[in-house]
Amino acid sequence: MEQRASTLTTVESSPTQHAMLIIWGHFARAIGLVERLAQVPIAQKTVVRAPSEKVTAFLVGLLAGIEYLSDVSAGAAPIACDGEVALAWQLQPLADASGISRTLQASDERTVQALSDTLDAVGQPFLDRAVRDLRQRGETLLLDADLTGRPVSSTSTTFPEAAFGYMDGEVRLGYQLAEICLQTRLYGRQWLSAQHHPGDTVSVECLGDLIAAAEHRLGCYPRRRPELVQQRLIACEQVIVALEAQLAQTDPRPADQTSRIERLGTQIRDGERRIQELEATPYSPRRDGPYSTLTRLRQQVSGWHDQLARAQTQLAHLQTVGEQRRQRLHEQLTGQRTECQRLHTHYARLCQDNAHLPDPPHCKLRLDAGFVSGENVTLALELGYDLDTKSANPAVVQALRQRVTPDSVWTKVGKNAEMIAWSDYYLNTCPYPLLVGLERFHTPTGELYAVLLRNQTTVPATCPDLVQWFHDYNGRQTIEAGNKEEKTTFKVQHLMTRSAAGIRIQALLTVFAANFVRWADEWIRPRIAHSTRRFETTLTSPKRLVRIAANSPATVDRATEQLLVHFSPLSSFNGVIICLSERPEPSAVLATNDHFLGG
Repeated sequence: MEQRASTLTTVESSPTQHAMLIIWGHFARAIGLVERLAQVPIAQKTVVRAPSEKVTAFLVGLLAGIEYLSDVSAGAAPIACDGEVALAWQLQPLADASGISRTLQASDERTVQALSDTLDAVGQPFLDRAVRDLRQRGETLLLDADLTGRPVSSTSTTFPEAAFGYMDGEVRLGYQLAEICLQTRLYGRQWLSAQHHPGDTVSVECLGDLIAAAEHRLGCYPRRRPELVQQRLIACEQVIVALEAQLAQTDPRPADQTSRIERLGTQIRDGERRIQELEATPYSPRRDGPYSTLTRLRQQVSGWHDQLARAQTQLAHLQTVGEQRRQRLHEQLTGQRTECQRLHTHYARLCQDNAHLPDPPHCKLRLDAGFVSGENVTLALELGYDLDTKSANPAVVQALRQRVTPDSVWTKVGKNAEMIAWSDYYLNTCPYPLLVGLERFHTPTGELYAVLLRNQTTVPATCPDLVQWFHDYNGRQTIEAGNKEEKTTFKVQHLMTRSAAGIRIQALLTVFAANFVRWADEWIRPRIAHSTRRFETTLTSPKRLVRIAANSPATVDRATEQLLVHFSPLSSFNGVIICLSERPEPSAVLATNDHFLGG
């Protein structure tokens, strides 16, 4: 293989089964990807190939749409046997599946972090340009977050940290991938972060980290809303004052019981002394008869003993209850003081953020129902994001349905969908009012209901255009399409290693590959010397680029001063020529094209 790869540098033309991989290889070199990947540290010695070259080969395999790692060496047209691919990516020779597998097994947390930083650094100029373009247009930065499952066999015991959780509507063993993306004009959907978690992780736990990761990549954030936090601070301080006042109050009942116990003790002692005096006197019917003074006194003292016992029990109960109350108030007061301190810190950080970014963009966050909790909605609003989300709580659906009256007016928002909305709605644990929309869907099995949530941006609140609101939220299908692309095009759900670090590396490379094929488009188009309508259509479809163009036969021609990739007549892009060096003269292109078309 090594001899074959070196020979390719001297021949005038050479065949390849992976035309688009050749083109992407030159693009990867142009943006410094290959050079940067070579610096990723991996605790594995170099024998024939450097360990980092095997990670690059893994990325090349993903760009070829491999379904399993073995496809690198044993597929219908294995990339490990394609010398032109190795040459284009400066990998001579290209690693096989077993070599890649051993490198993934040898990778560790340091490798994962270094690879993540490297991929982010390569993609940052593209992301910065896309964000700058949106901001110059005055458009909203639209972020979508999602959690997608990566299941494994339910009987497997060798996948590290795998756990059972909901994936695609059923309980499966595996992992979750928390992702967030930005919608751009220049490159379409751009993944900002992909965070690997055990399978029992739920969406609501991931939002804060996803927002932080997105803001780090974007280099900007919306105007924070410290005024909202200030409202919570005022309310928190009022609660503290009320709790301190309750602690200062004393319950008079224990003191009353103590006085009663002392009084009863005095009465009992006096009565017992009187009894002793009467018992010391000579016998008389008045002293010993059933109605005698001594008998009545003994009964009275016995009653006082009973009252004393009850008073002591009551006092002990009041003391216990009082101590429990004081303990509860102390805990509440401590909690409120801690929360107040946290809010002060949060308020100061939001003010500092606003001072550091004087010209913040407008940002919107679209979330599915799994991310919704009072705490998450509160955090997102205070961080400055506008929200479009959904509630999966059946109690909320039921509560809103009870608001509907026969006179309520429904607005048609879709083919079988209607909506009605209200303002000033409060979720549990969220102190801020929201707009809430009740959706009603007419289906063959009956009416179905769902709830949309959106933050209020005006005072007094006004309900938005319901048709637009309905379509705005449903626009988050773009991230659902992204998840589908990862699974059907890049096969992210097929875990190609059982190494903890390797699984994370596969996820990082997958989302990078999805961005990479979109960045390459504007680099490729000026280099198209001859095209076809089908190829132009394919350039707009990452799925077709990976599944078809990256696996199309072609000839790499070095006969002229230009390096040309001629798609073969055996491919669906017969006649397409890509110039990977200087753009050739039109006459040279036509002559070369005629030669490969049989002219």
